[in-house]
Amino acid sequence: MLAWISTATALISFGFSIEQFFRIARAGTPARGQIVGPDEFGLAMILVGLLALLLVALKHRSDIQTLKLQYPTRDNYPAIPRSRAALLAALIAVLGMLALFSRLF
Repeated sequence: MLAWISTATALISFGFSIEQFFRIARAGTPARGQIVGPDEFGLAMILVGLLALLLVALKHRSDIQTLKLQYPTRDNYPAIPRSRAALLAALIAVLGMLALFSRLF
């Protein structure tokens, strides 16, 4: 899960950076009529990063539930602790949503 979080963080931050870099680089020049420009590409990268976080969070939740079924506490197995990686994914998702909202508005 941590590898996916790292990848999603890179996608979100790189997508936001691309848009900001080209906004500064194009200052004072007329906009070109492109189908997919830097703004759209940056937005797509942010969205892919957020989608990756959502998918890995769902997979992680499923894996934890499977572990709880395979190793129930009633059979004297220790309880599975809360996942710190899930907390990290949630924090990165909030960061990604802020980047998305700043990009859109």
